[in-house]
Amino acid sequence: MKTILVPAAAAALLALAPMAALAKTSGNYSDAVIKSVNPSALTVTLANGNTFGVAYAGLEAQLQPGAHVSLHWQDVNGTSTVTNVTSAG
Repeated sequence: MKTILVPAAAAALLALAPMAALAKTSGNYSDAVIKSVNPSALTVTLANGNTFGVAYAGLEAQLQPGAHVSLHWQDVNGTSTVTNVTSAG
């Protein structure tokens, strides 16, 4: 019985490894509060202190200080970058 469980556990661990790596390279914030936006640097800082890059010019126009938003971010060249934002309010 033990000889079956060990390979099965190892297979399950290997199957979940790519999902764990993905979790570190993207994510979502629901009802995040925008603290500040720096349009020239294309960055946004949330009320919790996390700072993100902004994927493209124009997206920062949707990011107003004090706004409650839901946002999606991805790791782009080592920088956490907002790729989508919607109003949470």
